[in-house]
Amino acid sequence: MRVEHCRSCGARIIWAITAATGRSMPVDADPVEHGNVVLESVDGKPLAFVGQAGEPRYVSHFVSCPEANRWRR
Repeated sequence: MRVEHCRSCGARIIWAITAATGRSMPVDADPVEHGNVVLESVDGKPLAFVGQAGEPRYVSHFVSCPEANRWRR
């Protein structure tokens, strides 16, 4: 999966498509124990399943970015 950097805080992120809505979502690139997002590669693109069981687990970058409100829609 391609790792990029957040334009606001510089953190490492992965852009994934949410399985539920098909919308793009930034996900922190490093897995965490308390994460609620599971990433799977589908046709070479990361697909995010929120609230699903599995390993490794990640967290939406909207949770950790200090500038998240600037980018929410």
